[in-house]
Amino acid sequence: MINIKLGYIRGVENSRTYKTQMDFLNSSNVDRIFHEKNVGNTVLNELVDYVRSGDSIFVYSIDSLGKNIKAIIRFIVQTQKKNVALYIKKEKFDSASQLGRYALSVLNALDDINGKTGLMERTEAPNEKGRIPRELADLRAYMKLVEKREMTVVEVCRKLNIGRSTYYRRCRQLEENITDEIED
Repeated sequence: MINIKLGYIRGVENSRTYKTQMDFLNSSNVDRIFHEKNVGNTVLNELVDYVRSGDSIFVYSIDSLGKNIKAIIRFIVQTQKKNVALYIKKEKFDSASQLGRYALSVLNALDDINGKTGLMERTEAPNEKGRIPRELADLRAYMKLVEKREMTVVEVCRKLNIGRSTYYRRCRQLEENITDEIED
């Protein structure tokens, strides 16, 4: 089994932060780079799906992994469950070290305390009716790609593992949520 070094980068090309992240990934001799260019975590989710046990993920800064602590913790827990080493340069985090393994056990405990591993809490839902499907979080990014004609609806549905009617229904849900927020 070949262990692969993977890099994750978020941001606009030719920016200073992009160049800093690329310099780090190049110096780490990563085999493949996953670049998140759009809003959302579609590429990060692809990275989680792609990675296998024994692989290593290199990230410049922890803030590129998510917009909130819960999302970051869940990503780190997912890498731990897949037995993947995680290296974060700015925060000097190495999950392969003894201190890193201890930090992972604390993060795993925090995720267990939350009790909602892999699911959104009701408070994060766009309405009082309950939880929204997990793929709605990334649906906005996919909707933009469809609008720009960079992806087709069929490709998005395959990626999210949903049918076309479900895609359109969830798009309406998102649009209703946005208009409800504007009215409030």
